[in-house]
Amino acid sequence: MRKLILFLLIFISLSLASAQSDTLFTSIWIPVRTGDSLAADFYTIDSTIAKPIILIQTPYNRTGYRLGSLYLDIEDTSGVFDFQHYNFVIVDWRGFYGSACADSAGYDRGLDGYDCIEWIASQIWCDGNIGTYGGSALGMIQFQTARHHPPHLVCAAPWIKDYKNQYSYYYCGGVWRKQHYESLTYLGFEGADYILEHPLYDYFWEYVEDYTDYADQFDIPMLLVSGWFDLYPTDVIRAFDDIRAYSDISVRDKHKLIMGPWTHAGIDKLVQGELEYPSAENYAAPIAKRFFDYYLRGIDNGYESEPAGRYFIMGIDEWLETDDSWSSVATSTDTLYIHYGGSLSCDYPPADGVPMDSFLYDPRDPSPMYGGNYFDPTHSYAIIGPADIRDSVESRDDNLIFSTSILTEPITLVGNVTAHFFVSSNRYDTDFAFRLCDVYPDGRSMILAQGIRRARLRNSYETEELMTPYEIYPIDIELYDIAQTFLAGHKLRVVITSSIFPMFDTNLNNGDSMYVEGDTLVATNFIYHNASYPSAIILPANNVIKISENNIEQPDKISLFAYPNPFNSSCKITISYNGNSAGIAMNSRFHREETQCNKNTLKVFDLRGNVVGATRWVAQEKGDASHRTYIWHPDKSSASGIYLIRVATKDGSTETKRVIYLK
Repeated sequence: MRKLILFLLIFISLSLASAQSDTLFTSIWIPVRTGDSLAADFYTIDSTIAKPIILIQTPYNRTGYRLGSLYLDIEDTSGVFDFQHYNFVIVDWRGFYGSACADSAGYDRGLDGYDCIEWIASQIWCDGNIGTYGGSALGMIQFQTARHHPPHLVCAAPWIKDYKNQYSYYYCGGVWRKQHYESLTYLGFEGADYILEHPLYDYFWEYVEDYTDYADQFDIPMLLVSGWFDLYPTDVIRAFDDIRAYSDISVRDKHKLIMGPWTHAGIDKLVQGELEYPSAENYAAPIAKRFFDYYLRGIDNGYESEPAGRYFIMGIDEWLETDDSWSSVATSTDTLYIHYGGSLSCDYPPADGVPMDSFLYDPRDPSPMYGGNYFDPTHSYAIIGPADIRDSVESRDDNLIFSTSILTEPITLVGNVTAHFFVSSNRYDTDFAFRLCDVYPDGRSMILAQGIRRARLRNSYETEELMTPYEIYPIDIELYDIAQTFLAGHKLRVVITSSIFPMFDTNLNNGDSMYVEGDTLVATNFIYHNASYPSAIILPANNVIKISENNIEQPDKISLFAYPNPFNSSCKITISYNGNSAGIAMNSRFHREETQCNKNTLKVFDLRGNVVGATRWVAQEKGDASHRTYIWHPDKSSASGIYLIRVATKDGSTETKRVIYLK
């Protein structure tokens, strides 16, 4: 009975929309160069008046807009759908819905966009000025259309989408983005086979990225919009920077970007996840209206003089404006170290002897996805965006939780947060993931972002390197960019697990081929946090933070780590140093060179005492706790055997590590 009632309501709504279509829309067919015609709806309040056109190309069924048109106030000129000054055309993509009869296999739909624009420009109800609008897939098609330079395309507003297709859209930290990909399949975009056939960054991804990297082919102004809880905010920011740098020189300074506290489907909405952001409600649409008015109608509304970038700082709920790139907003990088006992502070970890932390990971009972930056069109009730993960994630026994003390001063993060962990496992392969949370005074632990890294891909997405059980390895996990102020009275928290399912596919922990059926093993995974293995969170900040548990100055300490060990081609050497001689130089390739006694040095000796490799690093400011990885490729003449790596600082500190080279 409920299904019948729902069907009748939908039928009545569609019938009402059809009744109004006599005054608002007309079904049309647009011919394209392949000989096909694409289904479209033309919206107008008076087809005898030529107006600028806003074109929307959608794979989600153009008829959905008919129902929405029931609730439009045609006298309202404040939003994008301003029927007093614009006419609108909404087209079904080739191969979708009304245009399903047009063969779409391998065809560049950007050419359809070109043909639609030029056909529209020839109609009596178009004044020759056309702009495009829409988000996600509706944004991608705008990029694909713009690269073909339709003569009558004046401007474009591609939202929540990057123009480039790349490996990281399907693999995050080398882990298959299962939920995202299944959403694309549900919407009719992808087939899983060719994605899962290329789990490494190989020639296939090089070709895809090169083919879709066409920022230099844009010659119209663009307005990009995304949110911190979108699917890929960092990629939208990168796309904006690329377009500003490489598009036609006549428009490079005309592109603009808005980054709000929004989810993929929540642009301009008040509620995001379990929080509200009043200052971001209905923020982007009025700017988009000014954008179209300026370029399509020639209205002198000051749009061109507005800032190039607008970024919403969550926590203080304020907008930041800049004419520079987003990467220049962060003025410093701060480090928070993980400590035994669950604390997170600026204090460098104590000397060796501190026990590591461990947790279990069972692929049959993975840590669940709850909140954060994802999109799920299959479940309208899914919690996306900021959400309290205490009950769903933190209450489980398969995680480690590290929190700062209660903040006495606010901390503002603006950019990409990275975890640099030292880890091991009793398995040949596993995953490491972490969530960044803002802990409120009432105890809510609100997730802001999450990331993951597959251990076998810890060094490169191109090559698999299985772990040796219980061997310690450094691993980096990156989060998407974020702008967040942790207020006084709050805490910054990191939750470490080995899964975020089904956002990311589970690791079976067996070390066999990825994404095939196999034995499922439970892993015991370890996180290290002492002076030799200082696991840390690197924060992009625009203020100096002071988070200390005891303010005790740590003694000078140098530590040395080499992996793999034994090795058969190259050995990666990680140096961590805390002391008056400070940081590591920026050269990352291990090489031979003469060293001086007043420099910090790294040397490799054979058992006869001969130096077979050397490098050095220079001092930085006191108090900088640094780590750097060098690569040692033994000469072809080097024999298999034992070698000694020795690190010495100019203040007399030394550390030696034995490695085994097997040809």
